[in-house]
Amino acid sequence: MMARFARADFGLAALVAGAVATGLLGFAGLGETVSNGLLFAACLLVLLALFVLAVRLPLRGGASRASEWAMNAAIVCGAVAIVVGANVALYRHDVHLDVSREGANTPPRQLTDVIAQLREPLALTYFYNAGDPHAVGLRDLVQIAARNHPLFAFRAVDLDKEPGTARDLGVRVYNTAVLQAEDRKVLVENVIDPARLGLAALRVLRKHTETVCFVTGHGETFRPMPSHFHYSHVETLKGHETPGAGDVLEAAPEQLDRLELALNQIGFEMRELVTATSAAIPPDCSVIAEIGPRSALAADEVQLFGKYLKGGGRLLLLLDPLSEISGDFERLVLKPVGLSSAAAIVVDPLNHFRTDSDKVAVPYYPSHPITKRLALTIFPHARPISVGQPPSGVAVVVLAASSQDSYLKSPQATVAVAGGEAPSANRAAQTLAVALEGTWPGAGDDKHFRLVVAGTSKFASNEYFPYVSNGELSLSMLRWLAEDDASPSVPPQPLKLPEIVMTSRQMRDSFIVLEVLLPLSTALFGMLMWWRRR
Repeated sequence: MMARFARADFGLAALVAGAVATGLLGFAGLGETVSNGLLFAACLLVLLALFVLAVRLPLRGGASRASEWAMNAAIVCGAVAIVVGANVALYRHDVHLDVSREGANTPPRQLTDVIAQLREPLALTYFYNAGDPHAVGLRDLVQIAARNHPLFAFRAVDLDKEPGTARDLGVRVYNTAVLQAEDRKVLVENVIDPARLGLAALRVLRKHTETVCFVTGHGETFRPMPSHFHYSHVETLKGHETPGAGDVLEAAPEQLDRLELALNQIGFEMRELVTATSAAIPPDCSVIAEIGPRSALAADEVQLFGKYLKGGGRLLLLLDPLSEISGDFERLVLKPVGLSSAAAIVVDPLNHFRTDSDKVAVPYYPSHPITKRLALTIFPHARPISVGQPPSGVAVVVLAASSQDSYLKSPQATVAVAGGEAPSANRAAQTLAVALEGTWPGAGDDKHFRLVVAGTSKFASNEYFPYVSNGELSLSMLRWLAEDDASPSVPPQPLKLPEIVMTSRQMRDSFIVLEVLLPLSTALFGMLMWWRRR
């Protein structure tokens, strides 16, 4: 009798162990890839098979006592093997599962992406206040992000318990993070936002400082970065209890404060460059940025740009439909590499932002370091970039383009460009941004230049920088020009109200499903139920 009960108990134990193990394995296999989805489906099938076998398992057998003990031992060994295998699979497929609606238990991308892309050891010591729930929450989030990363060493220290350790590292206040990489150290005080830790990690990982020189003097939107940015805290954002999570950056829509702040957070330096009074480009400028000029550059300035590119320079050129492009500029900067641009606005009836067809939405990109991991971007009021045959030694990649239904109109938005034709004529895809690199025509082989040209500067402005992937695109352009590929790439902090941005097609499909199909289907099923009960 004891053997029968033992057999039943062991069978039940095998069922429970198998169910728990396969359930954990299934959750561990959850991921974004198809292979992890198939793994989860396989685990569910195993769980179902174990359940069926457990139901069919007889409680009474006609075998001898020795056979029953052997069967019980096999069941126990099988259950142990399942548990061990599930733990091994769970360890190898360690995936964090956050079931909270706001994702309160998930570290931000600014932190997780830096840790995932580490190429050298990084140490983070966080001196926190154990009585501060926000600091304790940050500690827990960093521990979640740091799991199973051999290059990332995290230590949380209660400042009240180890004041000597804090004093040795120069820590004076609560909630201070000390990041160390090789002989470099960054200290961040009063930090309870994990995204700030990720951006601080980028600064400590940077082995040399890149300087972006912004050209001024022609109506550009750049202005020197203020020493203090003004934030307003939105109290109505439910689920964001951490101070700073609801902060919104207040700045003029046409300025570049968000871009400047993002560059500063990853360790870039910025300064103003007045080309009208400069005899040469300063050698410490890693990248020259000409963003949204209104007036035309003088002949001496154009020659300065041409000489800079010929000598292996890095230039970001963001033009607008109202930007004046002189003949010298086109002859010395654009035409040598097969580019030209007309004073027009691209209109895309198919892919655009909200209901404005002149704010082109770009959902697809070619393979390029700038466009890596980009989602939807918006190019408002963009002029077309014509790409011809590049000279030998120059590689051209079209970074963004409109759909085949696009057409051009004048900057005054009155008539179409091509001979006053109707908008339906001459529809074709228009190039919005290009990236070029190689040897400038007539330069030596050792002079390797890089150039990015886009038909609008608005996607980098405060108004559009936080939307979708516009901020990532702006930073990626500057980082690619500076050849800053040693440190990880992370998205900037939006510092804006959360919202959902959709293309016109997505808005139309959502309207059809939510406003048309859903009410009609509800009415239809109601009528069917009434008819059946009648």
